Amino acid sequence: AFLLNRSSDLDFNIMPEYEGISYDLVIDGKVMQDNLNKLDKSYEWLKTQTEKFQMKPEEALIVTVNGKGDIFCQKKQKRK
Repeated sequence: AFLLNRSSDLDFNIMPEYEGISYDLVIDGKVMQDNLNKLDKSYEWLKTQTEKFQMKPEEALIVTVNGKGDIFCQKKQKRK
């Protein structure tokens, strides 16, 4: 990937830092046990991670982890 700066005569080739493969750990409240197994992680580990975002795994719309161990978590919206 690169960023082209059109406001000058210089082109900047910016490479993002490689973060490894991202794994979905929860999709729409469903725990992806196969992916937890691939990462050698348990449900208890996942629960601890999602509690940092004030939710249970089953309340998450999506939980992903990248190769650096960074967690992304988004809570499901309440139905009206």
